[in-house]
Amino acid sequence: MSYALQAQGWAIKALKYRAVAVSPEQIMKPNSDFEKLLKDPLFASYLVGIIIDEAHCIMEWGEFCPEYRELGRLRYILPATVSIMIASATLTKASLTHTTWLLHMHADKMVTIRRSSDRPNIKIGVRKIKYALNSYCDLAFLIPTGWKDGNPPPPHQNAINATRYLRKRLPPDMQDKIKWFNAV
Repeated sequence: MSYALQAQGWAIKALKYRAVAVSPEQIMKPNSDFEKLLKDPLFASYLVGIIIDEAHCIMEWGEFCPEYRELGRLRYILPATVSIMIASATLTKASLTHTTWLLHMHADKMVTIRRSSDRPNIKIGVRKIKYALNSYCDLAFLIPTGWKDGNPPPPHQNAINATRYLRKRLPPDMQDKIKWFNAV
């Protein structure tokens, strides 16, 4: 281990940081400095929680990266007072069930917060490029001519009407392929 990493390890142990980001490979390596640190009662008493971001990877990557599956050992290493939180924008209900099982999280001691990933200010579209790529002129449509701060977005009904119009142009078996998108 380099001197810089060793010094960083000492700084973590000395509680110089309020948050530390560590990969599953580092934190779950058996008998590693991190594992020893987490087992230190004084250090562990200062831990507020462990946050596992991109929690869908625990299940998806667990086969070829076993440290992800091993994250459940944290529940046995850490005091029960240390919360384990998981975050993911793509965790399905089935994956959530499996992930919470792997992490030894119990439904009666767990709060699930789900937020929609719908974003009303994001629109999906495809346009043919007309100008040189480095001119960026093809992006001009994003800010309409005459736009002013405070102008309202187009009404939701416009998206519905446009969808209905486009559906009429398709054969009946294809009409359901065009959908409108609204989010509040």
